[in-house]
Amino acid sequence: MKYRRFSLILLSSLFITLGLATACFAMPQPTDRFYINDAANILSEETENYIFENSQKLDQATKAQIVVVTVPNLEGKDLESYATELFRTYGIGDKEKNNGLLLLLALEERKFRVEVGYGLEGALPDGKTGRMQDQYMIPLLKENKWDEGIMNGYKAFFAEVAKETGYDSDMSPEDVAGEEELSDSIAAILVVVFYVIMFIIASKKGKGGIIPGGHLYGSSRSSSGGHSSGGFSGGGGSSGGGGSSRGF
Repeated sequence: MKYRRFSLILLSSLFITLGLATACFAMPQPTDRFYINDAANILSEETENYIFENSQKLDQATKAQIVVVTVPNLEGKDLESYATELFRTYGIGDKEKNNGLLLLLALEERKFRVEVGYGLEGALPDGKTGRMQDQYMIPLLKENKWDEGIMNGYKAFFAEVAKETGYDSDMSPEDVAGEEELSDSIAAILVVVFYVIMFIIASKKGKGGIIPGGHLYGSSRSSSGGHSSGGFSGGGGSSGGGGSSRGF
């Protein structure tokens, strides 16, 4: 009887341990090619090599790190939380400069996220990263053109980071936005302008303001950094500068 009870306890402990191990490793860990992790297995070897080689050179010259990750799915998490945790796990960017950039594609959910470190927030504010996705990536991803979409978007963001860090680059992405995407972007800008005007008017009448619907203005988000492993590793930077998400 005692032996049977001991066996049950042992088996229960084993199942719990295995469950915890599965939960811990559900998120793709950094590989020996750090800058590119195609866990969804949708990119060609040529695309992976291009990203790896150029991100490595950028890192060596400026300490800025651009990492591209594709995942089969988000394991039930929301895209922003998943991206923030992944950014922290990899430790993307220099610890002091916090100049990391994560480009994340979730295949099953058909979503894309750009996560930006504080050090690059000036060059890549939320609105700009959203427009860049619309202009260089989303139209291609909608057609399941994974290599073309990732490559074109990577070139666009690489060019911006290179400009910000003084790195010499001749990358030139192709503008693939159609009339529909441009119209959506213009509409989004007009909405932002409308709320800014409303905020200014409300501010003149008193402290703060309320947008139609009864919601208060203002929001914030932050996160802390971590570390990574593998042949190449992150510098320990943290996300928090912001970012943007798009569906395709």
